[in-house]
Order: sequence, then structure tokens, then C-alpha cells
Amino acid sequence: MEPELTETEIRTLRDFKIQLFDTYWEKFPTFYLHILPHPNLEMGKRGLVGNEKESGVVLAFGSTAVRDISSQSDYLYAELQFGFSWEKLIIPWDAVFRIYDKGQNSITQLRVFADELDFSKSEAKPKKPEKKKEAIESKVIEVDFTRKKE
Repeated sequence: MEPELTETEIRTLRDFKIQLFDTYWEKFPTFYLHILPHPNLEMGKRGLVGNEKESGVVLAFGSTAVRDISSQSDYLYAELQFGFSWEKLIIPWDAVFRIYDKGQNSITQLRVFADELDFSKSEAKPKKPEKKKEAIESKVIEVDFTRKKE
């Protein structure tokens, strides 16, 4: 079982995925995202078909395959072409598993969160752990160096 990440660590991973996607968008004419099934994944009218419901889908990104694209903090919005039809996709960053270029010179595998994560109920400021005064006081040894021996 993988260790649980904090909200901050998850947001950092999302930001990293956004930056990685932006780098591929700028540097490679064609690249691919391997997206795993996720409750917030929307793939237009098409949806996930066949084995994609278990293993996910590989999406091609390039100038001829993308009509509209917008990167948000929690998801990527894109209109991609499947055959002759265009589909509107909402891809949660938590569902992005791999990203790689056409020649597979650069391949990055990332952690995926298959469940919907909702941070709206989390507190703005994390609580600081309370220190137990009793435990601290019982282990403190005070030495008085001001007294002189007579």
C-alpha cells in the first residue's frame, strides 16, 4: 500500500504535472498522455470504451489533434479529435499516469489518484500539533550555575 500524501504534496504533484505538460506542449510537435480511469474524467459523448475502463486511454496531443486547450489547477480541458469527430475532454491531473513524446525519448510515469479528492472542506491553515507540557517538563533538567560553593 502506498503511503498517503498530504494536501500540499498532492497539489505540488498536480503543479508538476501541469509544468510537465506545458514543457511537452512547447517542445514536442506530438506527445501522448496515458490517462487512467477517474470519477472526474469526462471524454465527451465517447467516454471510455472496451479495455479503457480498466487500463485507461492514451491521448495524442499535437497541432492537428487539438482544437481547444486550457490548463486549470485541477484538470486539463481539451477538445481532441477521435476519427472524424471532436470530443470535449476534462482530464483531472490526478488521472495522468504517463506522458511521453512520439519517439519515446522522454517518458515520465507519475502517481495517480483514482479517487475523487475534495479539499474544499480542509482548513486554510493547518493545525500545529499541540505539545504536551507534562511530557516536556518531566524530561527537562534545570541546572543552576549561579550558585557558588562555599
